[in-house]
Amino acid sequence: MIEREVSNPIQLFKTIQRSATLVHRVTGQIEQLIIKGELHPGDRLPPERELAHQFGVSRTVVREAVRSLVAKGLLEVRPGSGTLVRSPSADAVAQSLMMFLRAGRPEFDCEKVMEIRRVLEVANAGFAAQRRTSEDLAEMEHILRDASTLSYDRYRFAELDVAFHAAVARATHNELLSLLLDSVADILLTWRQFSFDVPGTPERAVMYHRSIYEQIKRGDIESARHAMGEHLVEAEDTMRKAIALHAAHAVQGGGCAPPRDEGVSKDDGKTVAGKTATI
Repeated sequence: MIEREVSNPIQLFKTIQRSATLVHRVTGQIEQLIIKGELHPGDRLPPERELAHQFGVSRTVVREAVRSLVAKGLLEVRPGSGTLVRSPSADAVAQSLMMFLRAGRPEFDCEKVMEIRRVLEVANAGFAAQRRTSEDLAEMEHILRDASTLSYDRYRFAELDVAFHAAVARATHNELLSLLLDSVADILLTWRQFSFDVPGTPERAVMYHRSIYEQIKRGDIESARHAMGEHLVEAEDTMRKAIALHAAHAVQGGGCAPPRDEGVSKDDGKTVAGKTATI
């Protein structure tokens, strides 16, 4: 991301009316400038004092507004560089979803999370079969080769499982599809580690991934979609078995929160809470 100064900040930032919550109004105005493309990734905002003058508010209000936008993933504060507009990222979306899932909210139960995957990843497989390049295929093949030699390492297995699905998404050559998968995949990494305890999980995953890869390589759109769909059906079944194995970690109300950190340590070869993966 290339950093640059914002040109004509006086024309961009308008004085805030006192009739509304000041922090909310400042946050909203900067957010709209980013959405409309008047502020671009890498743009450096004016110093806090200057922003406060342009908005007609205190520096405290500007500081709180910036904190809010940093939390949303729209801005970042770099020591020595100032406050910059961020490039689009799935991090903020993933963090919000993880918060809901860890809270066990019923509207974010496992079934609904899996529905997202059925819609998104089946489509990804079809687009990948249509648009994949030799570089895309080489990346998938490399991941499959590594995964088939690490069946009994839960952490590396989970990383490679996520990496394969991410490679399929990249092979669509649609950045929005990759961004959407990143948000969901980050949430599901812990679940892949969690479901590792179901016997045969690594071997089945490699088998299904190999089938998906072969159909993408052939350029068979419908077969690639079908192979991904079959994989996701099996993944859902594995997830349910994992929940049954670790019923003590299941969230009341059918939530999809990962197991808590107080689970059995990894040295015992049992449940581990950590970052997430695709199932």
